[in-house]
Amino acid sequence: MESKDKLTETNRSAEVEQLKAQLATLEQLLEVYEHETFNKSTKLEQALAQLQEHTQQLSHAETTLKALRAMLDGIGDPVVVADQQGQFVFLNPAAETILGTRTSSSLSNWARTWGDTHGLFLPDQTTPYPIEKFPLMHALRGELIGATEVFARTGEPLVENWLSVTARSLRDETGKIQGGIAIFHNVTSLKQTEVALRRSETYSREQAQQLHQALQNLQKAQTQLIQTEKMAGIGQLVAGVAHEINNPISFVYGNIIPANEYFQDLLRLLRLYQKHYPNPDLEIQAEIDTINLDFLEEDLQKLLKSIHSGAERVRQIVLALRNFSRLDEAGRKLVNLHEGLDNTLLILQNRLQSDQDLPAIQVIRQYGNLPLVNCDASQLNQVFINILSNAIDAIRTKLQGFTTFIPTITITTKYQDGSAIVYIKDNGVGILPEVMQHLFEPFFTTKPVGQGTGLGLFVSYQMIEKHGGTIQVTSELGQGSQFAIILSAREV
Repeated sequence: MESKDKLTETNRSAEVEQLKAQLATLEQLLEVYEHETFNKSTKLEQALAQLQEHTQQLSHAETTLKALRAMLDGIGDPVVVADQQGQFVFLNPAAETILGTRTSSSLSNWARTWGDTHGLFLPDQTTPYPIEKFPLMHALRGELIGATEVFARTGEPLVENWLSVTARSLRDETGKIQGGIAIFHNVTSLKQTEVALRRSETYSREQAQQLHQALQNLQKAQTQLIQTEKMAGIGQLVAGVAHEINNPISFVYGNIIPANEYFQDLLRLLRLYQKHYPNPDLEIQAEIDTINLDFLEEDLQKLLKSIHSGAERVRQIVLALRNFSRLDEAGRKLVNLHEGLDNTLLILQNRLQSDQDLPAIQVIRQYGNLPLVNCDASQLNQVFINILSNAIDAIRTKLQGFTTFIPTITITTKYQDGSAIVYIKDNGVGILPEVMQHLFEPFFTTKPVGQGTGLGLFVSYQMIEKHGGTIQVTSELGQGSQFAIILSAREV
């Protein structure tokens, strides 16, 4: 009995130990379960918090998007957003008006609906804007492009606007292109202002040119008037001097011949006295010896010839002065240019002669067979004297430093292709290249103050132009210059 009771107690102890072991296992399982449950609960709470945060962000984004959409809808500039496939994602009302399309459209469909009279055009206002070159297409391809000018002709009735289009790519956080956005700025008023300014600038430039031309014309008229008055005064002075000289020289010239005849008569009478009274009174013989009658007879004849030659020379000078002034020949007539050149050279004879240590300037005349030229002789003589005076100045300047050359002015004339050409060439100092381009400008001179007005060549050029001709100049520095006066002429 005791053995049975002991066995039973032993069994119970074993069961208790087994139950304790199971209980310990259950406690461990429960601990693990509680830990897992806590972790899952924590994760669930975190997920719920993230979901709530995401919901808030989504709500905020939706609110922001609505505000942005409202703002874009309210602005006057068209805004277009497209995805990577070219589908319009967003167009504000201004964009729908300008482009004539809706958000459900695509760029390709929109391009097909562009007409020749409605839509967007190149700045020439006639060529439809190529869709492949549109700024938004560049943005979808990831290309950068600056503001592009577009002309828009849309709506009914048609409304024309100038637009400046800027486009940019839309990328995600990895940099991948998700779409593009284009903004249209209406620059019509700016364009109109620019056109108005350009027109105003053009008008102002034209006005300035007209004023400049008027000033040049006034300056030319002033210089021509000054020169004309100057030459008219000189002409009147020359004519007056010639007239005043002509009276006494005509008296002298007219009396030389009878004076010579009277002298010859007295000489014959004296010879008769000597023939019939070979032995004169002593007082008469003494007077004959005193006055050296034979020498007086010979020298007086030479003296009369010299007076006659001088009077003839003065008459030629007076005639040259009258021909140079030409006051009695107003207007144009047929003129022999060679006479005008010879008269001018006669007037300048004193400047051509030797001066102190400077040699005389040789003048070589190579006259061709020229027809008479229809011109104003007094004006043409002014041209000759201006050009020849400059040639003399150029030679005199060169003579100051060089005395080993022969100073020469060569005047050549010829008739060619219906034109009378007068070449006046000197071997003076020549003309600097930078001076050549200003040679015929009014008041331009390289001479010192007080020695030149800068009007001679300018007026000469104007006078030749008035005659339908021209003046051409060639020069080599240190070698001399040549002026070619070309005038229309006719054979007679």
